Amino acid sequence: MTCDEGRPCQRCIKRSIGHMCHDERRPDAKKAALNGGENKRPREASNHNGKLALTFASDSMGDELTVINDFLDDMSPHKTTAATTTTTTVTTTSKDKFFLTAADPHDGKLEDRLNEVINAKYEAGFLKPYNYVNGYARLQRYMDQHMSPSSRQRILGVMGTFRPTFRDVAQALTDVDLILVEEAFERLLLDYDRVFSAMAVPACLWRRTGEIYKGNKEFASLIDVPVEKLRDGQLCIYEIMAEESTVNYWEKYGNIAFDARQKAVLTSCLLKHQSKGVMMPCCFSFTIRRDKYNIPTIIVGNFLPIEIQP
Repeated sequence: MTCDEGRPCQRCIKRSIGHMCHDERRPDAKKAALNGGENKRPREASNHNGKLALTFASDSMGDELTVINDFLDDMSPHKTTAATTTTTTVTTTSKDKFFLTAADPHDGKLEDRLNEVINAKYEAGFLKPYNYVNGYARLQRYMDQHMSPSSRQRILGVMGTFRPTFRDVAQALTDVDLILVEEAFERLLLDYDRVFSAMAVPACLWRRTGEIYKGNKEFASLIDVPVEKLRDGQLCIYEIMAEESTVNYWEKYGNIAFDARQKAVLTSCLLKHQSKGVMMPCCFSFTIRRDKYNIPTIIVGNFLPIEIQP
């Protein structure tokens, strides 16, 4: 369905959006969604030493790889990483286009219409990919303040092993791709609401940068925190583990992070009791959930306390 020749047309008047009625050639919905926007230019990611890295279709992915590069290029425990922030200028025309598209998407398949609306919403500045840069900056601060240089070096070594694979996959992803990945992440969180409520084993899940986004009441009781504390990244998995256990986790995670043939690891760890400050030995397994591009999205961990006989 399209507007008639009058301005404002009768269809827009009926929808109370007559002030936004105008002549405009609609782009092909599927092509626009795949390109992440008509005027989106690839971003060149560089490290803070001025070395030119590769070009990324998404600013968010470029920022994430830049932070990983900085981790590996700068081994000084006293130098902090400057997080790159992308500022997007949203014009009134982009917002008007989104409202018009949402009110009357282009005729076609349901998937094409959905992509058209998502792309218009992104162009209007209402949708943004998740910013992993802050997670890496938080991890670096923790390593600088709480870990020995040797432990820090081992974790950085892990990042160096999966960086090339991560970079190759991430280079072609657009912001719209990442927004759809984040939508899938939110659906997984809802699925694990049901899973966690049905299991009596202490469990939690976190993003690839370590921020915990969900945990069950058994895990909250195990480490002695309110279950609300296990939401939205208030705690990180490396903040509740002993140093050696944190390094062990990162090394095992790095070995299989981008290997689609493997997804689960069984090991052990020491968890910190948050009020008593004592270490609790646990059997620990974690499973990596990946998105359709084979990038780790969620890591699900199960913990069984080990009773030490006196």
